[in-house]
Amino acid sequence: MIVLGVSETHCATAAILRDGEIVACASEERFSRLKNDAGYPRQAVDALLRQLGLTPADIDLVALAGLRAYSREWMNRVLHDATYAREYYGVGLDERRGLARRARKLGARLGLIEPARGKFDLSESERLGLVTSHLGLPRERILTLRHHLCHAAAAYYGAPFTGQRALVLTNDNSGDGDCAHVYTGDGIGLEALESAPSAAGSLGSFYSFVTLLLGMKFGEHEYKVMGLAPYASAGASERAAAKLREVFAFDASTPARFVWKRRGRRYQQLLEATLGLRFDAIAGGAQRIVEETLLAWTRLMRARYGGDRLALGGGVFMNVKANMLIADDEWVRDLFVFPSCGDESNAIGAAYLGYLDLCRRRGIAAAPRPFGPAYLGPDLADAEVEAMIRGRDLATRHRVSEPARIEEKIADLLVSDGVVARCAGRMEFGARALGNRSILANPADHRVVTLINRMIKNRDFWMPFAPTVLREREADYIVNPKGLQSPYMMLAFATSPKRRDEIVAAVHPHDGTARAHILDETWNPGYHRVIREFERRTGIGAVLNTSFNLHGEPLVGSAADAIDTFERSGLPHLALGRFLISKK
Repeated sequence: MIVLGVSETHCATAAILRDGEIVACASEERFSRLKNDAGYPRQAVDALLRQLGLTPADIDLVALAGLRAYSREWMNRVLHDATYAREYYGVGLDERRGLARRARKLGARLGLIEPARGKFDLSESERLGLVTSHLGLPRERILTLRHHLCHAAAAYYGAPFTGQRALVLTNDNSGDGDCAHVYTGDGIGLEALESAPSAAGSLGSFYSFVTLLLGMKFGEHEYKVMGLAPYASAGASERAAAKLREVFAFDASTPARFVWKRRGRRYQQLLEATLGLRFDAIAGGAQRIVEETLLAWTRLMRARYGGDRLALGGGVFMNVKANMLIADDEWVRDLFVFPSCGDESNAIGAAYLGYLDLCRRRGIAAAPRPFGPAYLGPDLADAEVEAMIRGRDLATRHRVSEPARIEEKIADLLVSDGVVARCAGRMEFGARALGNRSILANPADHRVVTLINRMIKNRDFWMPFAPTVLREREADYIVNPKGLQSPYMMLAFATSPKRRDEIVAAVHPHDGTARAHILDETWNPGYHRVIREFERRTGIGAVLNTSFNLHGEPLVGSAADAIDTFERSGLPHLALGRFLISKK
């Protein structure tokens, strides 16, 4: 039984489920090379079908996330055209320039008002036509599903405790007019309990407007605000939070829960509330509101509906610092945050729901499998790599070799030169690099932070890096009293002071936390060997791991992407499959 799940919003994604198990998943941006590319993910679908040796005729059902879709051209204009986006969000406009009209558009986009169908929406016929014309499937094989139900399905059916009773929470900017949903998962059922409309307020839109206020990209750079927040003093953060609470707050007494406290332009209200405050204080205040709001909301939902297992989905839960605080709450026995839980994860949720729908129709007992290792994209074939090296005549510009034991060679280079890019095996799904499309470095050498930021990534100076830690060594480096799994970098942890110096380059310098990737050997034996060999040489059971891309670009996907990024950056070494390419 083959189900294709599709998400068409920002970071459009395709996922393939076979007999209850997610076996392939990738985002369109990896193939189009346009960050957060939106629309029907045609190239991703084609790549996944090739990877699995399937044809469109093999697909039993296509499950689309969301009840409606926008045109790709309009979505990408909002995401990537800075001038248009800023005007669209109502920044710096007055009535003479059409503020009212733009405010209506803004309300429609964020779910603050119900949008009228217009040139920015795809009709149902147009939307389904993109699928039928591409795959040649009849329309009766296409199913559309609610946005937040897809988030919930990914979180619950993807959790390692699938089938056991759990409280399932979703929270994002907006989807089908809502910003949050609450479900109970039990067996293979999801029971909807309550929802919060975006019209009253949205925690995701609040944080995104603060991101815009700080001169960063709405809907993309929220992680930078989270990284900046610890640089502010506790007093400055609280003063900023107090001002921001005058504009936005959690209100347990209302069904909406998340509330803009005054009518009018959201951005303008935030701007006026924070006048005279430093940028780091604003980031700290906004982060404090996100943390306290999510804690209050999860506690209220637990008090109302019970449960000690928690499954989380939706883009707000990309905030790993808030996730850390939720995980620390005494009542939480087990926690699963779906990896890369923004809209890209809805392709996976849709695939799960499509599978359950097919099973019901056919009278088959459904058995959804938990989401396992995230290495679900196209594989890196040795023949493709060798052809690329020869075709581009790389040996004339670089040193090209084929070490007998590539993992040992990478470890040697991490010790001597500090930084190596690794592109091997199947590409990871999601925003986090998990070793197969990663830049690796010696985590004990603080100098690699400057090297990577200036010569390779061009990152903002305040952004921390993250470690990959061997499962066998996690107790040496991170504080994890509940033994929570962290295979996808969706949780932050306090670090152990005794051995923090061994991973100092991969720890946030101002609060000592780490967004740790805890690696089991069975999930990625090749990457595990790299770290094990590094451990044999240094005694350190971890490496610094950051995504293999240049700032503002998607992670590399193919051998060609890896070589292009290597040659356009200051990277000294590229381990590409079984080959090693080093600059002369």
